[in-house]
Amino acid sequence: MKNKKYIIALTVLSAFLFSALIIAGSLSPLSEMGDNANQFNSVGMWLSIAMILFFYLIPVILYAIGLNWIKIIMAIFCVIGIVILLSTIVIVLIIGLVNHNMLQLSSVLIVSILGVIINIVWLIVAFWKNAGKASGLSS
Repeated sequence: MKNKKYIIALTVLSAFLFSALIIAGSLSPLSEMGDNANQFNSVGMWLSIAMILFFYLIPVILYAIGLNWIKIIMAIFCVIGIVILLSTIVIVLIIGLVNHNMLQLSSVLIVSILGVIINIVWLIVAFWKNAGKASGLSS
């Protein structure tokens, strides 16, 4: 039960960080790079956030009501999120170095790095059953 609460809390935090990434990207110079880029407070930005929250909310609700197998689906989404966030970090670093605007892109980098950390912690909490016992941390 305690593990389930941690998984739900980390999932909510991951959803928050992914939403924050959309907002940070729309406030950064990245929003001016293409015709389809989200501008801050645009319909596209809010639809992107709504879609992210939808893809997080449905599995977490199913997991919370007791469908433990949904944890596998959530793990797949988690790994996809890690790949997206790592790709974002690499692309933003390249764009920042080429355009000499790394400071303006720092919020996107920070949110992406935090997202990777939270998603890795999610995987550890969700699947490393004997983590506390092996280290002697559990009582």
